[in-house]
Amino acid sequence: MILAGTGWALAEAARPTAAGGTSLVSAVNNHPPAPRPGEAVTVSALAAPGAGPLVLHYQLVDPGRYIELKDPAFWTNWVTLPMQPGKATPEGTSYTVELPGALQTNRRLVRYRIATRTTAGETWIVPAKEESVPNFAYFTYAGVPAWRGAIDPQSGEARGSASVTYSEEVMRRVQSCHLLGKAQSIENATWSGQDWGRDYKFTGTLVADGVVYDHIRYRARGGGWRYAMGKNMWKFAFNKNQPLRVRDDYGQASPVAWDKVNLRACIQQGDYGHRGEQGLFEAAGFRLFNLAGAAAPLTHWIQLRIVTGAEEAPASQYQGDFWGLYLAMEEVDGRFLKRHGLGDGNVYKMEGGGGTASHVATGSVTNHSDLDQFLQNYQERNPAAAWWRTNLDLPAYYNYRAIVECIHHYDISDGKNYYYYRQPGGRWQVIPWDIDLTWADNMYGGGDEPFQSRVLAQPALRLAYQNRLREIRDLLYNPEETGRLLDECAALIADPAGGPSPVDADRAKWDFHPIMKMGGKAGTGLFYQAASSRDFRGMVQLMKNYVRSRGAWIDSALLNDPQVPATPTLAYAGPPGYPAAKPSFRASAYRGAGAFAAEQWRLAEVAPPTLRRGAPQAGGGPFSAPGKYEITPVWESGELARPAAEMTIPASAVTPGHVYRVRVRVRDTTGRWSHWSAPVEFTAGKP
Repeated sequence: MILAGTGWALAEAARPTAAGGTSLVSAVNNHPPAPRPGEAVTVSALAAPGAGPLVLHYQLVDPGRYIELKDPAFWTNWVTLPMQPGKATPEGTSYTVELPGALQTNRRLVRYRIATRTTAGETWIVPAKEESVPNFAYFTYAGVPAWRGAIDPQSGEARGSASVTYSEEVMRRVQSCHLLGKAQSIENATWSGQDWGRDYKFTGTLVADGVVYDHIRYRARGGGWRYAMGKNMWKFAFNKNQPLRVRDDYGQASPVAWDKVNLRACIQQGDYGHRGEQGLFEAAGFRLFNLAGAAAPLTHWIQLRIVTGAEEAPASQYQGDFWGLYLAMEEVDGRFLKRHGLGDGNVYKMEGGGGTASHVATGSVTNHSDLDQFLQNYQERNPAAAWWRTNLDLPAYYNYRAIVECIHHYDISDGKNYYYYRQPGGRWQVIPWDIDLTWADNMYGGGDEPFQSRVLAQPALRLAYQNRLREIRDLLYNPEETGRLLDECAALIADPAGGPSPVDADRAKWDFHPIMKMGGKAGTGLFYQAASSRDFRGMVQLMKNYVRSRGAWIDSALLNDPQVPATPTLAYAGPPGYPAAKPSFRASAYRGAGAFAAEQWRLAEVAPPTLRRGAPQAGGGPFSAPGKYEITPVWESGELARPAAEMTIPASAVTPGHVYRVRVRVRDTTGRWSHWSAPVEFTAGKP
């Protein structure tokens, strides 16, 4: 390695190590990790025994002057500072250097590396050149500022042209992510490039939660409408040794990081008439899948801010960093399996009758022969129910198909928008994808997928599916429970009281954005057209109305079975005050066309989302934990061969002060389960 003035060049060699294989330089960090403008930053590192003095090299990347890894300037434009030695220990000598506060200016990226010498006199720089991220970095930021915009600055009507100021508190309600890059690369990726491939041709820096993810790759995402919406979708790929640490809408860190992120644009295709739901179709839809027991991508809203110019908030509302609301969606891959507690197995993204591997399990086939055999068996043999029980996870499929019907996720009939996952035991499972065209009967698709006509044509399997669909209607997809879920999700991005909110700022940014004049799937002035109130709350109400109308259709078209046993009734039979030690209940006598076969009881806790305490946190939203829904039991009796004259809930299942619902249902000898009884809701008292 050669050091020359303020520049440097790298030797083509592996990272140097000291005796025992330890790195010559370790424990590198900067404090504070995410400085504010004017704060001094201390960089520290540990030099192993045998390493010489440490030297810091730093590079300043100012807003609007981004330096990519491939640029010659990345390899030459560095400033050198000596680091000061501190205490020596058997593990090595600590070194520090202070970068003065004057270097920390708003929206500036500071990259740095550390050089040392070996005992042989060779000079090395850490991280090494051959690493995917050959530098450390931090981002200086003053925090998301207030933003000002009108629905349509050119409107002749006062309501449209009136400029509204969205305060810092409003703008910081949703967590922000910064993308730093060159303006030309950003425009090519989202508008001008018209590249329909899957290669990540653009590089930049993403900053999330104050953590810098340098030299990430990005591209536009989507199928046939990739460039059609104006406000288009993004996909980011992170480096192997630095996956994205994810924080959800409630401020909770995910135990599993993401190495790819899909950003939905929250814009809805203009020609379907439902623009203005701003990601709620997918956020609530995926929540329903997961609550029902069908593993589905996790999502969270972000405010995307793209740094390509010197000014963060120039006079034009269509310029500057603020790009509006986006919905971050989990990639279906090996990390997805781990996060959802699923075993390691091959995962295939299905499209047009075939599949592309998105994850290959350790020790599994790599030539998709497992998928080919599965497809051949069910497409050519028309197998019986026993084969399906062996090869398809039927309970998971019933959960999946039930929510497909509930939200009208019919854009699957062309053999797309789902994954196949092969469980370690050999059974296959369907995982949903791309559920934006939902929550309305006019959305695209016929709703058929390979298993609907094959599995549900089998009488015994169709009966089991109807039992589960009936249960989901009782416990989840109904005006009360799904209505609560919609209110919870909507409150993450909008003020329930109707005050200015992120959804309003997003509407101001995009409803009349010049790029939307391309027409077609884009178009201007299309927000909230489907809602009579012409606002986001009206769009939420449309979804609530759809739960009623769609639920009625499901009951009449899919669950119309006069042989189902009568729904039992339930009454409390314990001491006054519902003491936690003895909550007892009594069910009505069995009534049905078929003979009695089984009875089942369940207990579930219901609770609103937990309100956040203390001062608002940037990107923390109003809640610190999601609500609890009746579909998730805290206790179940199992199937009882005889009707219980009285059922006492175990004291271990009940916590004083919490709200619960008890229900009971019955099954006849044909296998038909009744509806769950109307619930008895109670607040558990003291034991």
